[in-house]
Amino acid sequence: MYPMINQLRRQEILQEMNSITRMERGKLCVQHPRGALAPFHKLQSWCQGKNQTRYVPAQEVSAIQEALAGHERFQRLAEEFVDLTVAATRREREADRKKNSKSSKANATGKPKPS
Repeated sequence: MYPMINQLRRQEILQEMNSITRMERGKLCVQHPRGALAPFHKLQSWCQGKNQTRYVPAQEVSAIQEALAGHERFQRLAEEFVDLTVAATRREREADRKKNSKSSKANATGKPKPS
């Protein structure tokens, strides 16, 4: 029964991942420069080994926050999917190992099986 639950959860995860329509990588930071009338936001992310910075207009902040949350949600789902798949792989290998050890032990003496 557990493998079936595992498979169902993996399908749910894929559906959830597919439902995420907005993503953005990085971190949204608030800057408070001296003498400025209001703080401003910048989005920082790594791209091809370099730190990229993009200034974000105030009207885009909430959309960027949603997109960042979408990316974080996707990453958590991907990690859970990997964990479930690794666990299933290990269970299969263990089952195969037990199956193979039983068949090799059955004829370990080298004597033919009685008919």
